[in-house]
Amino acid sequence: MKPIGMLQLLERIRESKVVLTGDLEFVNDWKYFTEEPENHLEQLTTTGPYAGVLEAFTTGVKLRTRYSHLVAQSAEKNTTFWASGSNRVINTARYFAAGFFGLDWQDSATLKVIPEANDEGGDTLTPGDTCLRYRDDLEHGHDYGQIMLEKFRATYLNAVGDRLERENPSIRFTDAELYSMQEMCGFETLVRGRSEWCRVFSHVDWESFEYARDVIHFYRAG
Repeated sequence: MKPIGMLQLLERIRESKVVLTGDLEFVNDWKYFTEEPENHLEQLTTTGPYAGVLEAFTTGVKLRTRYSHLVAQSAEKNTTFWASGSNRVINTARYFAAGFFGLDWQDSATLKVIPEANDEGGDTLTPGDTCLRYRDDLEHGHDYGQIMLEKFRATYLNAVGDRLERENPSIRFTDAELYSMQEMCGFETLVRGRSEWCRVFSHVDWESFEYARDVIHFYRAG
């Protein structure tokens, strides 16, 4: 599911004018974790202890530490590395390069960006976008993962919906909205380091969410 589902959920709660109680009481005063969500969604995070920029840079440093002997062997050569065409992936590659090669990484390495376009038939970085038969197969193609995800999440989110409805009889959340709440936990934790959304669900619920993520990727990408 695209993070935009989170915004739709929050808008529905605001429009309902329901004062939430129980596990969702915190939502009454909760503020979204970015001031410009339309511009920041699906971009590299820059704040918090789990920030994407920090993770990318740190990974570069760790790999440089582990494989410094290989870097020494190729010191006289320019190293090429690749990224797909989205801004998030390109920026991740740049922060990784800064950690691996140093802040002057452009002196010893070249970043090659592979566009996510239909004419890139041999693009193995994003085959889900460039393999047309897979993309257009409505039965067992790219969307099959979402179909199987929706089937599985119905097996555990219905009980969560019942519990929250008992606490808030004036509003009933769909499986998609409940799943967005679980996603909100992860996204906010990345930006702020913690999230009240995480406490809405039990440990068993989170185990089911973990498996749900496995399901969508298994049936979407094998």
